[in-house]
Amino acid sequence: MAPRQRQAIKKQQQRGAAAKLHRPPYGTVPSHSPQNPPKDSSWSPVPFPGVSICLYGAVFSVALLCYANTLNHNLVHDDIFAIQNNRDVRGDTPLRNLLVDDFWGKPMTDNSSHKSYRPLCVITFRLNYIIHGLHPFGYHLVNTVLHATVSVLFTYICQMVVFAEITPTAVTAVLFATHPIHTEAVAGVVGRAELMACLFFLLSFLAYERSIKQGKSGFAVTERPGSLVLSLSLAACALLSKEHGATVLGVSLTYDVLVTSRPVIYRVLITRRFGRGCMPLFKRCAVIVATVSVLLVLRVWMLQGHLPHFSEQDNPTSFAPHLMTRFLSYSYLIFFNIWLLLCPSTLSYDWQMNSIPLVESLWDVRNLATIIIFVIFGLLAVSCLVVTEDQERRVLVLGMSFLAIPFLPASNLFIRVGFVVAERILYIPSMGYCILFAHALSKLRGLIGKHGSTTLRLLVTVITLLYISKTVSRNQVWKSRESLFRSGLETLPHNAKMHYNYANFLMDSGQKQEAINHYRTSLRLWPDHASANNNLGTLLKDDPQQAEAHYRRAILINPNHVRAHFNLASHLSKYGHHGDAEVLFRRAIQLDPEFADVHTNLASLLEGKGQLLEAEQFYLNAITLEPKNGDFCNNYGAFLTNSGRYEDARIQYEECLHLQPNHTVTIGNLARLMRRLGQTSQAEQLFLRALSLERRAGLLESLGALYFNTDRPEKAEEAYREAIRLNPQSAESRTHYGQVLATLGKVKEAIRELHVALELDADFAEAHRQLASVYVLAGKHSEGLKHATVALQLDPNAEDVRKASLLFDIGNCLKELARDQEAIQSYQEAVKLNPRLSSAHLNLGAMLHLKGDFAQARRQYQEALKLDPDNRTLQQNIAKLDRAEKRLKKKGTVN
Repeated sequence: MAPRQRQAIKKQQQRGAAAKLHRPPYGTVPSHSPQNPPKDSSWSPVPFPGVSICLYGAVFSVALLCYANTLNHNLVHDDIFAIQNNRDVRGDTPLRNLLVDDFWGKPMTDNSSHKSYRPLCVITFRLNYIIHGLHPFGYHLVNTVLHATVSVLFTYICQMVVFAEITPTAVTAVLFATHPIHTEAVAGVVGRAELMACLFFLLSFLAYERSIKQGKSGFAVTERPGSLVLSLSLAACALLSKEHGATVLGVSLTYDVLVTSRPVIYRVLITRRFGRGCMPLFKRCAVIVATVSVLLVLRVWMLQGHLPHFSEQDNPTSFAPHLMTRFLSYSYLIFFNIWLLLCPSTLSYDWQMNSIPLVESLWDVRNLATIIIFVIFGLLAVSCLVVTEDQERRVLVLGMSFLAIPFLPASNLFIRVGFVVAERILYIPSMGYCILFAHALSKLRGLIGKHGSTTLRLLVTVITLLYISKTVSRNQVWKSRESLFRSGLETLPHNAKMHYNYANFLMDSGQKQEAINHYRTSLRLWPDHASANNNLGTLLKDDPQQAEAHYRRAILINPNHVRAHFNLASHLSKYGHHGDAEVLFRRAIQLDPEFADVHTNLASLLEGKGQLLEAEQFYLNAITLEPKNGDFCNNYGAFLTNSGRYEDARIQYEECLHLQPNHTVTIGNLARLMRRLGQTSQAEQLFLRALSLERRAGLLESLGALYFNTDRPEKAEEAYREAIRLNPQSAESRTHYGQVLATLGKVKEAIRELHVALELDADFAEAHRQLASVYVLAGKHSEGLKHATVALQLDPNAEDVRKASLLFDIGNCLKELARDQEAIQSYQEAVKLNPRLSSAHLNLGAMLHLKGDFAQARRQYQEALKLDPDNRTLQQNIAKLDRAEKRLKKKGTVN
């Protein structure tokens, strides 16, 4: 019932009028009468209906204009996890998953879930994504319009339910629309949960207020049961938008008991008897209590038996060892939140860790502020109970209810929360603050008289302009990750999390050394910051011992830190500690079974250990978890290639390219597979396609090898030359380039490149082997012998075919150096390792031929002839051997 109606009823009853009164239409303002003269015109209702429309339009416009500069902002901070990285938002999961997943896209059953259940908010994000993907404009536009809509709805409730005059309504509305404390909720897209919860909160309260009617006897009856049901349904919607939205039921019940049904309560207290007039109130109370119980049971059930896990850095107060410290600190935080509403000059996107030091002593001067705020609240609470003027009681009750009750879930009074102070949490309570502030100005105007009205108007104007200026400038902080993290660092330089977040930004933007400095500062301020240790470890890869120490420190601080387990496992695997790495990978999967990167890395490790069946299963697990991740298809394709399952590998590579057409690594892998299958033309086209996307040295090397093996050494030379330009430190590239130059007859250049390769890697066996071959071509057999021998020593575990080739080269050098017996031994070892090496059989036969061992020579020639029947040199040597044997026989006959 509107305040103006109740005042009229009271006056009618005083005059003894028997006529039935009707509720005036919402939005109208009754004219004054001689019995009810107007107050000072500056704070009185304006006697025409158009003022409401003008007020609503002004509030909507001011709210929009305050946040218009957020429309070109990026997705920052928590937006990345709640929207960009949320599979429920991107549509990677069925719509029904929104009913079982938390706000961040994790199943509520997951032990690592944040347990924040806000499906209605996530649905709006998903709708945004369907319309315009991840473009930030639409997300910010919805937030801005929601805030403007909430501001108008709050204005309507203030006019129709709270105030009897238009001016305090306008002051309250403008203060709420422009208050800087709202920047986090509006400028940060994840703040939409606050906006939606507030919208349903106000609608629920309005429906509840409309469901009640005060009868002639003063008893409040439930006139519209449908509105009551609607109110309860909207409260459930508020809960499904953000948890503290359900506190509207507490606000409605308080309003009913202390305002609407006060005559009933007063009569019960006087007579100490419950009459029939009490029953409507009791029924409404029972319905609300039952609804709250059902919602509470459902919400607890959604926790799946696990409360969210918060660390000491999230909420240091709740981990304080002494009860007095916790009590004093929590009490002071109430003052701190009120101070942010009173004076929002210093704002921060995060107040965790040591931002607000604990109150550990009764002599801490901050306790004085706590006492003052509790005294003020106590006086206001008493006033709600004892004030006799209906209108003032209404304002005080609703102001206190809107301020205090929605704040209770964040007060740590019932459950531990994951923050110290969160400005977004004050979005709903700020309505109560604005009501009380406007009421205080009205009382002040009454004390100073009409001569002070101009001063009050000036004061309100100045405050509004200051609010608008602060809001517009504060919005810019939320424009990007860099601006947000820089602002936090400037506001709270002693906060370890500010340094940690800024270090994350620096790491992502490639500013490695600056990131290291800020991670170290973060650890100096908060040594037990597990994630800072983990991230610092990833940047210290050049110092393996330091990196490992930080990973282990992170795990020691937080044994459930999945990333630390993963990073330490990857680190140990890189340095050959495969057993320990496997244990850590498996532990990471236990902690987070949906961490797909762990599955694919463990699969790679198991593949290297020869556990192919289990490795394949983990590759498939990764693809199942992230079916749209082309990297996993590529990794599985490489596994299938190594296993000789070329057709299956091709299918995986093509699936990856279907998901990511410009995945250059996959294009290169598919090209190599095509080359292995003999489809050189397709392979060449794929290599050229990959190089058109990215000029990578590895791709150029593979293309150069293809050209070389298809008798196009000139093109091979060009490819290797560019590869070396891109990666001049690659000994392998220079070795292959030297081989190509030797083929083109550029012996001196080939020798120079191969020596450079050995300067880069003196133990690179292939460079020694190629250099030996080039020296043989140049006639420098001593140098050739030296490098061929070194190559053989550096690669003792080489395949027999490769060893045979080196022994053949050594034999050639020894033959040219007239070390015949050693040459024969070298050839013999070569043909023993590789019986199909026809050139070794030929040269060994020739050496034996010259030594006069015709029988052994013929045996070697015959082996060579089987392998290479068209070799003219071989045919000539056999003919010479035949003539020698004939001469020998003839000579024996004559004798």
